Amino acid sequence: MELTVKLYPRFNEQLETRSFNDQYDPSLVRLDNVKKFTAFCDSLYGSNEISDSAKYANIVNTATRFRFQHGYTWYHFGHNYIAKILAPLVDKTLSAIVVPDDMLKYPLAACSQQSIISLKVLMDKGFKVRKVGFFEPTIGGHFCYEVFYNGGWHFYDPDREPDEKVLLDNHRPGIQYLVANPTILRAAYPRDDSSFVMSLYKSYKISNIKKLPGWKARLFQQTTKFLSYTSWIFLGLLYFYIEKKFFTPKKKK
Repeated sequence: MELTVKLYPRFNEQLETRSFNDQYDPSLVRLDNVKKFTAFCDSLYGSNEISDSAKYANIVNTATRFRFQHGYTWYHFGHNYIAKILAPLVDKTLSAIVVPDDMLKYPLAACSQQSIISLKVLMDKGFKVRKVGFFEPTIGGHFCYEVFYNGGWHFYDPDREPDEKVLLDNHRPGIQYLVANPTILRAAYPRDDSSFVMSLYKSYKISNIKKLPGWKARLFQQTTKFLSYTSWIFLGLLYFYIEKKFFTPKKKK
């Protein structure tokens, strides 16, 4: 097992016990699928019909922040063992869960995973959204999103948890405005070093999306999950076929 963990660190289930000083409500783990999570957001809003887009988008962001702690979530052997084995061999980017219902089975989620949950709810409600990606060579990458309402784009970062009051006091601007106004951007991330904030967030790249991000990985994970639950049927049929074809004595005529 030690060698397996060394070659495939994602086999080490202990990696999934990390936690940070996040806004996190463990009671929300009961929201273990998109339907329940959306119903929870609707209950906070007071209706499943939306008339105040800003209020609902803010509720989805807050619910996501409190639903997850920061950390990547991978498939367990008991949930999707084929993806668990194949992903590190095929493409390491396929390892992290991107299927929304499956992500909600776990308490941890990284920036892309948390954003995908929020985007799923908002897109299902008919919101116009877009992906905001970041990549700084010495820092790494980050994943956020923006929502269009009241005539403009508004920035959301559920994973890094910026100061909501600072953003709301400035009418929750988009990332372009925040980068152009570094005083506001730095104030929005008081827990982070200011040079880190400026270096990472000025590297933003906006991408318009028509479908939920990560669709290729999602197709891989949905397929392997199906096979993980059904492969024993095919193996059983194959066994009985071989048994009958090659080992069952033929009756003499």
